[in-house]
Amino acid sequence: MKRRDFMAIGAAAGAGLMAEPLTGPLFADDGIETAGPVRAALAGCGRQGRAILNAGLRIPNFRFVALCDIQPTAVRSAKLYLESEDIEAADYTDFREMAAHEKANIDVVLIATPDFVHAEQTLAALETGWDVYCEPMMATNIEDARQMIRSAKKTGKILQVAFERRSDPRYRHVAEKFLDRESRDLLWGTVTHFETQANRRVHSELLWTQRDTLTDDYLKRYGYESMSQYRNWKQYRKYGNGQCAANFSQQFDVFEWFFGSRPREIRAMGGLDYYTFGDCYDNTAALLAYNLDDKTVRASGRVRMTTSGGGNLPFEHVYGVNGSVQTSLSESFFRFHAEPGFAKWNEFVRRGDLKRENLAAEGEDPNLIHVRETGNVVPYLIPVLRPDSIVRLHLENFVHAVLGKETPNCPAEAAFPAHVIAWKIAEAAETGQTVTLNDESFAL
Repeated sequence: MKRRDFMAIGAAAGAGLMAEPLTGPLFADDGIETAGPVRAALAGCGRQGRAILNAGLRIPNFRFVALCDIQPTAVRSAKLYLESEDIEAADYTDFREMAAHEKANIDVVLIATPDFVHAEQTLAALETGWDVYCEPMMATNIEDARQMIRSAKKTGKILQVAFERRSDPRYRHVAEKFLDRESRDLLWGTVTHFETQANRRVHSELLWTQRDTLTDDYLKRYGYESMSQYRNWKQYRKYGNGQCAANFSQQFDVFEWFFGSRPREIRAMGGLDYYTFGDCYDNTAALLAYNLDDKTVRASGRVRMTTSGGGNLPFEHVYGVNGSVQTSLSESFFRFHAEPGFAKWNEFVRRGDLKRENLAAEGEDPNLIHVRETGNVVPYLIPVLRPDSIVRLHLENFVHAVLGKETPNCPAEAAFPAHVIAWKIAEAAETGQTVTLNDESFAL
């Protein structure tokens, strides 16, 4: 079985050679050099867990030693996949059992389980002495997220949230090259608006095979009422905040990261407009008001779970009077645009931080200057290649932070404000009321 096949498999067959047991402490006396690989447990072997598994296998000095998922077929599939890579891993269906039996054998735990158990599992892992990498959302409510952060500080362990944009070289290029006062004034001038958008095509209710069927009694042990709710947990508020909240948190984190500004007011509208199962909103639109540089910046966000949006991939767009910057996990959507008649961005080109997009026709000299249609914005690109996997880059940053070689790109306290924003958008949409925020709203 090849690595590329794992994302699509339901179960695997055959086994490879077993690796020697991993022993020895993670850190030597100086706390930096390692006596062995970072030993990891993966909690949650579903789609995102499989992406983490594939990414982790490409990170040097990193080793999976345990797997956990309440679905036996999922954990068995992951185990067989690791065996095909000559890696032996213990397997569990109960996180608490894994924590009790593997305390001394694990250094870090990667949590890719449904949202409603993130807080419980993170707190247990931190108290066990493990560093934690947690998929968003951190929890299903503000207080649980606060408790996770407090526990990380108390135990002195790392809690990294998988806001992967913070490890994307393109986003980091913007953060490192354009956010000092002089560059920001030149690039945007006065920032006037921030916009996010995410579209997801409509999908059917997830079903399951007879082989994957779990009994109601078994599911109730883990908080589920039925196989239908277990398979479609993202659609139910008791298990998570819905995919609208997940998108809002990760996209509004970009504005938090770039400018350190938080909204003072939120209005939103949404509803369960299409799907007949679940109770999480499938379409939500939000309007937010920020204070930035003593001026009001209006923001808008839209998440639609029922359309591909004509191919419009998720993006964030910061608008200013001099130009705008659109960021995206898609390379084709990552663009800078200077306002008509504004040519001062050539300074960025000279220093190698931007490059003009080649708009020459086929066979035309790209250096020729033409008179173009009045009002056209001038497009620019950044000289940074798209990474092969930002999951790997973000996970690798976490591993390096555990080893003391880097600082975490997204510690939980950095991710917390965007979680608050997402939860407050959901509150505003549900109540139909304007939600106001202040410093206390984001206090830890």
